[in-house]
Amino acid sequence: MLVIVPLLKELERRPARSIEDVALQFLALRRTKRRPVDILSAQLPCGAWSNQLVTAVPNAYSTALALIALAHAHPAFEIEQAVNRGFAWLEKTEGREGHWLWQWKFRLFDRHVRFDPRKFGWPWVEGTVSWVAPTAAALLAYAASRRQSRRLPLALAMLEDRACAGGGWNAGNGRAFNVHLDPHPDFSAMAVCALASHGSGETSRVGAAVRYLAERLSSCRSAYSLAWGVLSLQPHDAKNAERLRHSLQRVLQSEAHRLSTATLSLAALAVETPAFQWLPKQ
Repeated sequence: MLVIVPLLKELERRPARSIEDVALQFLALRRTKRRPVDILSAQLPCGAWSNQLVTAVPNAYSTALALIALAHAHPAFEIEQAVNRGFAWLEKTEGREGHWLWQWKFRLFDRHVRFDPRKFGWPWVEGTVSWVAPTAAALLAYAASRRQSRRLPLALAMLEDRACAGGGWNAGNGRAFNVHLDPHPDFSAMAVCALASHGSGETSRVGAAVRYLAERLSSCRSAYSLAWGVLSLQPHDAKNAERLRHSLQRVLQSEAHRLSTATLSLAALAVETPAFQWLPKQ
């Protein structure tokens, strides 16, 4: 089986082309005492981070990942300032359905989707509706920094509300045009991690998602999905989490050199012993 040391050495040589790359790479290499220079220098004037390093479009998912990485960095004044600015941006950025006019629209006229618009989280970018991935990442960021917010109960309720009928989560909601949508393993794992990080890991939604992930990933060859599967299942189903971990290690043995920086970083977090915890130790 592939050990973690060669994996980290490979990661140290990898270029980072997005904030997802930078943040996950920093997390995977956090024990090498790296400084989050690239994260701090990429922060936008508004306090958010963009997806690509060469753009300036604030992105909630990227902002949340950057904040998670900074929560695992050695404390410093400039990090505290960056974190405060990042959370200030998250606090005022919400899914469009959070506005009363859009709640009225979704509840009375737009019946093609089935969700409660009063329960909302974070969009990918400003001016759009809430999605599972940025909402889950933002929840993980608040948990990692141990911050409270009026936004948290609504975001947690949104994830519960938008779960797929058979377990797990799709990208946005579980039903559209009177059709039950299929769950996606990556989004499902993110939501499970987010709910568990706020003490909501024992709900029926999480239980159904855990069962879905254990079955869906049993024959999976995607390192990215397997890594998310390990990180999400470890607190709930240690046996299947370890099974997926072995599957991930086999994939890494033959494909590590072909994986993106973000995928390799996430895989490194999943094969740590014990696997990575989103909440830093106090």
